[in-house]
Amino acid sequence: MAIRQQEEPAGGSGLRLQLEPSPHFALLRDFLRNSKFDEESICRRLGLAGLNEILTGDRTRLTLSDESGELGFLIRLFLFGEAFGAEDLDSVFPARALEAMKGLGLLIEDPADNARRCAGMALYPVGEVFIVSDRWTTTEGKTIDFAEDFVFPAITENTSHFIAALPWDASESYLELCSGTGIAALKGARHAKHAWAVDITQRSTQMAEFNRLLNGLDNLTTLQGDLYECLGDLKFDRIVAHPPYMPVLDRAEIFYDGGADGEQVTRRIVMGLPRYLCPGGRLYCLAQGSDRAGAPFEQRVRAWLGEEQSELDFLVIARTTQRPTDAAILYAVKSKGGDQVVRRMGEALRNLGIRSMVYGWIIIQRREGPGPVFTGRRSMGSNSGRNEIAWLLKWETASAKPEFIEELAEAHPVAAPSLELQTIHRMKEGDLTPEQFTLHTEYPFSVDCRVQPWVGFLLPQCFGKLTVRQLLEFCKQNNFVHPETSLAKFGKLLMALIGGGFVEVEGFELAKKAGL
Repeated sequence: MAIRQQEEPAGGSGLRLQLEPSPHFALLRDFLRNSKFDEESICRRLGLAGLNEILTGDRTRLTLSDESGELGFLIRLFLFGEAFGAEDLDSVFPARALEAMKGLGLLIEDPADNARRCAGMALYPVGEVFIVSDRWTTTEGKTIDFAEDFVFPAITENTSHFIAALPWDASESYLELCSGTGIAALKGARHAKHAWAVDITQRSTQMAEFNRLLNGLDNLTTLQGDLYECLGDLKFDRIVAHPPYMPVLDRAEIFYDGGADGEQVTRRIVMGLPRYLCPGGRLYCLAQGSDRAGAPFEQRVRAWLGEEQSELDFLVIARTTQRPTDAAILYAVKSKGGDQVVRRMGEALRNLGIRSMVYGWIIIQRREGPGPVFTGRRSMGSNSGRNEIAWLLKWETASAKPEFIEELAEAHPVAAPSLELQTIHRMKEGDLTPEQFTLHTEYPFSVDCRVQPWVGFLLPQCFGKLTVRQLLEFCKQNNFVHPETSLAKFGKLLMALIGGGFVEVEGFELAKKAGL
């Protein structure tokens, strides 16, 4: 089975990739590793913080500290997309490595000069795996016009965010939807008994299959289909997705088009989830949605789950929020439109009642048994990642139980060192008077919490010696709370402080402190 021909310059006419098992895959894989073709070595040679800078930076300013040797030529060939004379490549690469590149369809004639050779695809490392995707430049360094089924690079900034926050805990079955190169499934297969990668386009499915073979993975299945339609009765412990999420006025590239509101694909992923998610399983979906008049994003998404939503916990963790006007400007820039496009998109979003666009994580967890479920929302902080998300899921799951307040009574709270108490003073009767008190932290998430002034006296008492029950007595003795305040009511305050990351208790230490 072969990749379809693609018009130059994104690989050149007659492009083919090997999609059957071949010794060339193992030979090339070993050659890349022996040549130090890894993220750390490439970034060091280029002076980059991450490979995504290759996509966003000025190609003319990307210079190698040393262009000689196998690593230098691999960078120039597969990341810069340069073309070379056959004799140049013969002088650098071993004959067997060149034979593997040619045999797999990665080294082809330059469409602009058949006396030269170039990479038919981009090839690069992402962590411990090697990824092939469509090229983003011609051999002359010009940006290509993306085909509708263009297979997007797995080193974009957003894809890096996607991969960085995914959990890699052991699972029986792992599914990546809208898989593109299959990057998440490739990584998930290293921790799962079996993994699946599903994409709607043939080109992405074939590219993911090539990547499976290149990485020598036997426990990964690549399928072409529209989300769940090709999966039959399968169920999964982990489902991950980074779907198209941009709102569009007109049909756009498949990897980009999220429909009129950007939620079209995401909505269908969530709606199909109850059928395919195992008890105890979780969905991690990085996408964009919207807060609308009277309906925050998290409430709207929960409603998509339908009748089975009472079995499912739900979190939204926002990376960014933007006004509809800003989203309209971004669309106009990406679609190369002008002021008229900005006005059309802005009006379309306003007509949908959209107040803000939210880009971030949708995390849905299926309970293993009956019990209360939770719905929550946080904003990412500068150091929020997979460990912080895992901490929040653990906390919200435990604290949703009605009996948890009694369990909390004997815990020993400790105030987090990162918290801040911000006070707003206002002029009152000719004097500045403190009127508003807000707790703030950036870790584990960015959280603001309005509190009563006496909380500023409570927090210093949270140093790990007093229990929650004893802290309640301290507050009563100092007239901070009513003498009849119950443990349940006081416990809810402590739970809010713990869930916000302002206070820690045993078993729910913040990820950094726990060394995760």
